[in-house]
Amino acid sequence: MLNRRTFLKNAAVTAAAAPFISTEEILNPVPRHIGLQLWSVREDMKKDPKATIEAVAKMGYREVEPFGFNEGKLFGLSYDEFTKLLKDNGLTMPSTHSMMTSKNYDAGKNDIDDDTKKVIDNGAKYGLKYLIVPYMADEDRKKMDTMVKLYGAAGKYAKKAGVRLAYHNHEFEYATKAPDGRRIIEWLLQETDPAELAMQMDIYWVAFANHNPLDWFRLYPGRWELCHAKDVAKTEKRESVEVGDGSVDFKGIFKKSAQAGLKHYVVELENYVTTPLEGVKRARTNLLKMF
Repeated sequence: MLNRRTFLKNAAVTAAAAPFISTEEILNPVPRHIGLQLWSVREDMKKDPKATIEAVAKMGYREVEPFGFNEGKLFGLSYDEFTKLLKDNGLTMPSTHSMMTSKNYDAGKNDIDDDTKKVIDNGAKYGLKYLIVPYMADEDRKKMDTMVKLYGAAGKYAKKAGVRLAYHNHEFEYATKAPDGRRIIEWLLQETDPAELAMQMDIYWVAFANHNPLDWFRLYPGRWELCHAKDVAKTEKRESVEVGDGSVDFKGIFKKSAQAGLKHYVVELENYVTTPLEGVKRARTNLLKMF
């Protein structure tokens, strides 16, 4: 059995062989998959995607999560151009956000429409692990029976294509009840097959709705394969701020990552104390201290 002295010696040798890995990181490893939701730097991406992606890579990010994948282009670039830009900067795109509505579901065939199939096929083509539904339209929240059928059909198609369908929450899923009295989040968790729909917990919005993420980990273990990490400001408005600068106990939450099923941790920022790029850099630095 390795004693601590031998372990430290081996760790130091490994760190010397890989100068970009510190002994601290070896002794206290952080999750492999830490990414950035590009909504956080959307204006920068709109102005100069190349320079922004370069800046994000220099911060230490190795994964990004775009949005608007169903629009045919990403930030004015073709999918080929965008994935090349990522590759040139040592970045990957394991997940992306892509909108779906009840209009994408054919009740007669119990199937998704061709446009949605094309989006999923493109996701498989470009190596996505997760295609994430980012939002549920207001009118669709009254059609939960249809929505869970939509996600089920899309999840089945995605699974065959080698992509995992997931859903990203906001506050309303925890605060709004469907016609039968259940919360929308309960509909999603209880009426969909875990093999066909993963969850991306937005920790900020769960806390904003005055719920404890740990309660949902305990009630539905293994469902929460991804998360958005942003903090709740200690202000009256409770706006989102960089991880570690607010009131959320991320250390306590991440201690239960195995129970939750968490594999991908995605930084997101919607309000800025400084600039978007400075904010996501600080958020990443703070997030690394939470494990």
